[in-house]
Amino acid sequence: MASIKEVVRPTDLQDLLSIIADREVESRLVAGGTDLLLKYRTQPGPEISIVDITGITELGEIIEESDGLRIGAAVRLVDIIASDVVAERFPVLAEGAVVVAGPQIRNMATVGGNVCNASPSADTIPPLLVLRAEAQIVSASGRRSVPLDRFFLGPGKTILDRGEMLEALWIPWPTTGAVASYTKLSPRRAMDLAVVGVAVALWNNSGGLDARIGLGAVAPTPIRAMAAEEVIKGSVKMDSSLATEAAQMAAAGISPISDVRGGADYRKKMVERLVTRLLVDLGERVGEQQEA
Repeated sequence: MASIKEVVRPTDLQDLLSIIADREVESRLVAGGTDLLLKYRTQPGPEISIVDITGITELGEIIEESDGLRIGAAVRLVDIIASDVVAERFPVLAEGAVVVAGPQIRNMATVGGNVCNASPSADTIPPLLVLRAEAQIVSASGRRSVPLDRFFLGPGKTILDRGEMLEALWIPWPTTGAVASYTKLSPRRAMDLAVVGVAVALWNNSGGLDARIGLGAVAPTPIRAMAAEEVIKGSVKMDSSLATEAAQMAAAGISPISDVRGGADYRKKMVERLVTRLLVDLGERVGEQQEA
């Protein structure tokens, strides 16, 4: 296993950035730390420094801004679930957070950790993808922001360079009338990874229907099913035929593996089925809004 050289707990963001920029050994930032021991207990690795970021107040805040919601990287999943603004404006994110592991893990795990762990099956990422979330990245040399669908490079790998950290996730306020939902297929109802995770957002604008579809556990990274989204774009109404066509396109664009949780063919079939189901359900909700 990796050797832990030291544990430091800065209370100021600039001190934190200096620490991760200047350390001779590689730093590992933790807030909940729910994956840390599991990873380094079983995998050999270099000497590391553990940097606990929970002492930095702004990293644990949910802030309403004029153009969107800013969620600090150290915000716990339980706080996402309990947030009134998330429940009102972004309920699909709460749907993803509430199915992560069990209550004990959710009380410690953070949204930033769930994202930066870069697991293809992470439950918060498909909802964040359909919400057009951006990763706000900071280092001692400055800040940058990237769309979340460009944040992941592979299992456990992100675009973060040495000395950089995820400061927050920023989500624009949703389009008027947009509805979204997340569903997860797993062997057990709780405490298990997703075999397939699907999030869908659907809304109607002046040019017809539009959609975003986020998929987890079906590729080396969580992905957007953009070809399927194009099938829907501009359509007058969502019906079972359109939903099936888009779902088939989504399934055709994935590259799942076979493992102990499910085979590749099974995952493809489940993506098709779950995308169809969510599109039909959300289509009914959009239709009800138009009739109201």
